[in-house]
Amino acid sequence: MRHWKDKWLVQRILSGDKAAGEQFVIEHYEAIFRFLRNLTGNKEDAEDLTQQTFLRAWEALPSFRGDSSLSTWLHSIAYREYTHWLRSRREFVPLDEIVDMPDEQANQNLEAVLLRWAIYRLDPEHREVFVLYYVQGFSVSEIAKIIGVPAGTVKSRLFFARQKLRELLSDVIPEPVRALGKNYQEVLKMAVRIAEVTVTPSPLRPGSSAHAKCRVEADAPVRRVYALLPDGSTVTFRKVSETEFELSEQVPWDAPSGTYPVTLVAETETGERATLATSITIA
Repeated sequence: MRHWKDKWLVQRILSGDKAAGEQFVIEHYEAIFRFLRNLTGNKEDAEDLTQQTFLRAWEALPSFRGDSSLSTWLHSIAYREYTHWLRSRREFVPLDEIVDMPDEQANQNLEAVLLRWAIYRLDPEHREVFVLYYVQGFSVSEIAKIIGVPAGTVKSRLFFARQKLRELLSDVIPEPVRALGKNYQEVLKMAVRIAEVTVTPSPLRPGSSAHAKCRVEADAPVRRVYALLPDGSTVTFRKVSETEFELSEQVPWDAPSGTYPVTLVAETETGERATLATSITIA
């Protein structure tokens, strides 16, 4: 069982544990509401859909098997509620309502407003994957489960979402990638992301073997992944699959103890690159 903690929580709820039920709602309500508000652009609709999502989820709890996380499972239900709402909808959300919508994770500045304005001009299928990936933080494979399409389709929609955002923002900003702040630049430019990295054991020991695993998501094939070490040298990861990379190195016997910064770099065949700052500890 990959998600045993979620499965255990569900079992407690089904056994009548009220505290577990409250925990379930508290842990997931904000994320589901944020997801639906970003999709609908309307607080009242998002609140209604969030309530409907938890009602459907509560009814479906006996069917939860733990094959995916509770978060992924709940987002799948929320997505279905949203698509039902979208099909029954007859009017568009007014522009001024979208622009004035508060964003809990961004300052109310020009660049945030402009990017939100552009996001709400995306086709629903492109907006959905964009929000799930950049706002909710799901991986491509998780998004594929949530919306029920192949991972390749998710990647394609993310690619076209960024392309369309560049076009939309170019109408109001001469050079949108340069004009927007760093976070927004990354959203528009990035075709590759280092999604996860693990290093074992932790801490590392002099003379022992160090193993690292890295998961990379990209629109184009990844050419290589490597780590920039504190002494300026680099070590290259071995490609295991299209998204998984591994590294095994021997820690020198004379390696001094301490925590050291390491930068991971992923490069695609099309020249895009992403970096991730992390650290290793030697004891």
